Amino acid sequence: MLPSLVLASATGAAGAAELRQYQYRQSFISACTADPRTDLIRTYWKDGAGQPLATFVRLDAMLRQQGEEMLCATNAGIYDKQLQPLGLYIEDGKLLRRLNTRQNAYGNFYLQPNGVLVLAAGQAFIVETGAYAAQSEQWNATARYATQSGPLMIVQGRINALFDPDSPNMVVRNAACIDSAGMVVLAIARNPISFYDFAVFLRDELKCRDALYLDGSISRMYPSLEANIGPAFGAMIAVMKQAPGTKKSPQ
Repeated sequence: MLPSLVLASATGAAGAAELRQYQYRQSFISACTADPRTDLIRTYWKDGAGQPLATFVRLDAMLRQQGEEMLCATNAGIYDKQLQPLGLYIEDGKLLRRLNTRQNAYGNFYLQPNGVLVLAAGQAFIVETGAYAAQSEQWNATARYATQSGPLMIVQGRINALFDPDSPNMVVRNAACIDSAGMVVLAIARNPISFYDFAVFLRDELKCRDALYLDGSISRMYPSLEANIGPAFGAMIAVMKQAPGTKKSPQ
């Protein structure tokens, strides 16, 4: 892997949220790292009128009106044709879509195990769907923001056993993971990569202990030249830097 290149930083201080670019084998990978204890990490789905935001442009405009600015953003999981999250979705403490416990269905979402990214007060978790379901009331009360997707790519440092190191299935992919220090990492392989190789990068290079796949070839990350070229998204996840003179809001 070539040395990483820092593309943007929220404050310029050590430990602050930042966006880096890596080269891993034949893939260029962007990774946005944020600390849930100090940084603003949130999911967004609809605007104030109840319409899906759908694009980074509209999300950025809404946040700027609120005195906040995106450092980075990406699509936050698999969604249906109506731009609805396919599984559980919580925003600002409100349960907007229920946990999807269906198995043995077609698509990456249903590859097992799948799971939920939970953003709580000062902490982040990636929880297997069955474990979430077993304590759903507790998790729903804990989560400020949450999105369900699948499959889980890494569980406690172990790569999903369904991933084939020799798989020819290469597409653009994005994921959310949590590293050994509890930092949240949003990562996207900007050119095609296999599930297995992407998981190896997240585990070995970014030191992620748990990782959740978000989506495939439609995926984008803001900022980039292609960020606003592509399909409308369902929910999005963003890391914010606040405009000068604004006061930091609680997570």
